[in-house]
Amino acid sequence: MKVIIFEDNYLVQQSLCAVLESDEGIKVCGTFENAKGINRIYDTYMPDLVIMDIDMPEVNGLEGLSLLKHKNPEARVLMFTVFEENDKVLNAICLGANGYILKSSSGDKIIESVKDVVNGGSPLTPAIASKILKHFPKTSYQSDNELQSLSPKEKEVLELLVKGFSYKLIAVQLNKSVETIRTQIKMIYKKLKVKSNAEAIIKALAKVS
Repeated sequence: MKVIIFEDNYLVQQSLCAVLESDEGIKVCGTFENAKGINRIYDTYMPDLVIMDIDMPEVNGLEGLSLLKHKNPEARVLMFTVFEENDKVLNAICLGANGYILKSSSGDKIIESVKDVVNGGSPLTPAIASKILKHFPKTSYQSDNELQSLSPKEKEVLELLVKGFSYKLIAVQLNKSVETIRTQIKMIYKKLKVKSNAEAIIKALAKVS
């Protein structure tokens, strides 16, 4: 899978490259110190994933994300951040980021999150999901019938998503393959009429709030 990185700190940038390329299934195609010209860069490399720092000079991560998603809504973007509770993370998710990873995360966790996003997942903790929920009118997520359409097994998977479990951890918890979990989550998306884990989590939280 091809990855491009937007990170202004050279040492962090190179460290992230080393972590990613320690996995033979990941190739870093380019690194950039800000998001200037992001659509041109994206069109040049056509990556499977963009990893984006939030705070960068000239064109920061939020501006870059907005520009990229406007022209390439299918682009998968993983935000790379220092603070989980920062409102900028919330803004990034609302702008269409597919998830985020803390810079303090272990190499294994970073690689797992990259693979999750490329495979359609959306690394997102309940803390951020709750923040997102507060920014939307609850009437927008009146989803009782949709939630009731889920099978008991699908509800079990959704509950683990709400708790912040990754696909891999859900598979371990339920003693199933990651591919089985991925298939179930796709069906959850279809029944809930959503396109991401973030939206599915929001609907689940709206039901109990």
